[in-house]
Amino acid sequence: MTGRVKYCEVCKIDFSILFRVQYQTSKEWIFVCHECLLNLKKDNPAYKYGGTWKK
Repeated sequence: MTGRVKYCEVCKIDFSILFRVQYQTSKEWIFVCHECLLNLKKDNPAYKYGGTWKK
């Protein structure tokens, strides 16, 4: 069985662990990598964590 991989919707790189977040007022959920997560949540009042996706 092979591991599942998704891509970060910000940097478009494949990862085996991603974080489900909202970061805009549109309330749309996206999956992002750890580095993009740190950039999106910094000083962002619209940021909301929605869980961790693992392979």
